Amino acid sequence: MMVEPIPSNRSTRSDGLARKQTRLPVAFSCKLRTGSGPWRSASMTDLSCQGFRLAWLPECEPGRQLWVRIPGLEARTAMVRWRDDRGVGCEFLHPLHAAVIHFLSRATIRSSA
Repeated sequence: MMVEPIPSNRSTRSDGLARKQTRLPVAFSCKLRTGSGPWRSASMTDLSCQGFRLAWLPECEPGRQLWVRIPGLEARTAMVRWRDDRGVGCEFLHPLHAAVIHFLSRATIRSSA
């Protein structure tokens, strides 16, 4: 599957055109690892079957592959697709099932209520 990188100077209009699915809001910590480096914590802010957004991830440029551990799921590979002042957007190499996304989003809403 060939995916074109989304430029870092995206506009609101280009966001909608480039995204395959709507991302649902989430707010939890996940674990990330790039290359053979150590696992570190990061804040995930939204999630879809195809990808997710992190609040911040230093030294990670578009095109970089990483591993992500979402609470309750096995580690999955993803690719950094964009980076800007709103965070870092990543795409799963193998999409998640829609039911998993809805469960995680609902769990986030319940825990913040």
